[in-house]
Order: sequence, then C-alpha cells, then structure tokens
Amino acid sequence: MPDTSPAPDTTTDALSSPAEQAPVRADDPARGLSIAAVERDTGLPKDTLRVWERRYGFPRPLRNALDERLYPPEQVRKLQLLRRLIALGHRPGRIAALPVEQLEAMAARHGEAPAAAGEAATGLGHFLALLRGHDIERLRRELQQAQMRLGLARFVTDVVAPLTGEVGAAWMRGELQVFEEHQFSEIVHRVLRNGIGAIPALDDASWVRPRVLLTTIPQEPHGLGLLMVEAMLALEGCHCVSLGVQTPLPDMLMAVQAHHADILLLSFSPVPTRTQVLDALSALRAALPSTVEIWAGGSSAALERAGEGVRVIRPLQALAPELAAWRAAHA
Repeated sequence: MPDTSPAPDTTTDALSSPAEQAPVRADDPARGLSIAAVERDTGLPKDTLRVWERRYGFPRPLRNALDERLYPPEQVRKLQLLRRLIALGHRPGRIAALPVEQLEAMAARHGEAPAAAGEAATGLGHFLALLRGHDIERLRRELQQAQMRLGLARFVTDVVAPLTGEVGAAWMRGELQVFEEHQFSEIVHRVLRNGIGAIPALDDASWVRPRVLLTTIPQEPHGLGLLMVEAMLALEGCHCVSLGVQTPLPDMLMAVQAHHADILLLSFSPVPTRTQVLDALSALRAALPSTVEIWAGGSSAALERAGEGVRVIRPLQALAPELAAWRAAHA
C-alpha cells in the first residue's frame, strides 16, 4: 500500500466565480448520466462531485426538467481522468481546470514506463491480455491457479497488488474501459474470497488474537485493498470480521463492541478528502476505548497527518511485523 502522494490539498483553490458555476438547463435525460451513475462509473462519491462543483467550478452538470444533475459524457471522461491522476498524487485544485487533452497527456506519461517495467518484471501482461480480450472465465481460472500455486500470501503481494496497479495504468493509457476495470475487481474479489474461505476454520476456543474489524468510512467506496489485508491477516491466524465498505461511524463503534474487536482496521484510497479522513480517525479515536487500536492503510496522503492513537501500516508486507509486535505486547 505505498503512497507517493504530495502534500495534501489545502482545499483553498477556487477556479471560477459563482456566476460561472451556474448549471446549464437540459430537458433531455439522454444528454447525461445521473449523479448516481457517475459515482458508479468513476468511483467518486456524490459528496465529492458536489464539493468539486462548488469549489473548483467542475464538473458543470446539466439539469433536467426535475432539476436533477446530468453529467455529459465528456465530463464523465474528465472525472475518470481526474480520479486516476489524484490516485497518483496530483492535487484536485491544481488539475481540475485543465483541459481533457492535457489530463490525457499527463495520464499517458504516468502509464508508460511503470507499466512496461512491471509487466516485464512480474509477468502480469498475460492477465491483462485476458482482461482486454474479455476472456473473463479464463482470467478467473488462471488467477485461481496462480493463487493455488503461489499460496495466498504471495498471490496477494506478488500478483494482486501489482496487477491492480497495472490495471489502473492501462486504464490511464486508454487501453481499458470502466466496465473492464469493474470486471477485474469482481473477479479478484471472488478469487480472494475463495482463498480466504479455504483457510482452515478455527473454533471459538482456538481463535488467535487480535480480533480485527475491517471496513471503510462512508466516503470510501473501494474495498479491494481491504480484502487483500483481510487475506494477509487471516493467514496470520487473526479472527477477522469484515463489514465491507462505507460503514457509518456509529455502526463501526457498535460492531467493535459486539465482536470484542482488538483492532479497527480502515483502508483509505485518495477518494475521500483529507478532512474526511482525519475527522473520521479523530472521531473514532475519541469514541473508542484505549484498549482498541486503530490501524489505517492505503494510498491516501492524509494518513501522513494521522494523529496520535492511529497506527499507519503500509505496505502490505508490514502487517506481519506489526502483528508480531501486537502479540508480544499483549502476551
């Protein structure tokens, strides 16, 4: 879970006046996607889209007869590019006003060399070719075989983690569509879930601490990193309870109590804002007893400013030493 993001955005950029942000009217729903569809296709939460509209003057959705937002295809494409570039460390306030052509050029520069080096070093190009060729069943089968051949831990660190990065880079270069990226995510979820399910079950008396509750905050829709962490923890003998993504904070607190969790583990991509990340961590730390640790990982630059009482863990290989240290301290 490496992080190459620069200093967090100060969120003070303003790219247009309120008058310039006035929505354009459109009575034909076919002229754009709804905000829910844009959230699905770009991975950007609705709240983020609204904040960018107000703060940066982009996106500039049309409006239908019911005054609902409609996002034209060219704006959706730009939002997809912005999401990718932010994941690579760019600040939204610096790039939101740039034309699509410049964003595409930036994306191409990011995608070329790392992808070529990664494919040559790890042999992941074959999996990408299957994805591009829409041979989904064969991709699932060969990923499953790789997991069985390498073992779950090496499959996560040597295949899933770098392959996820390669899929993102291929999207940046325009070689993959959003639906193909979604297919990849769904297949990897299935393979990892099967791998986790194959770990021998332990009865209640033999559960090995710590007991870990895994989830994301409401503004974080991405769960693949969370699933990779769960696989690594399960192999270490931890009792893991996953709530999936976007759990409200009050429900996290109730789940920690209900499952007697020792650790609350949260995953963060660059999608949530710095304020959302830090406010959530601060609120959880204040509400949880000191006996419950908060572990956080992912590519969000905001984690560099995580306060006292939050243990930031990355990359994935750092999990085993941290668990050993926790167990030594709680022996």
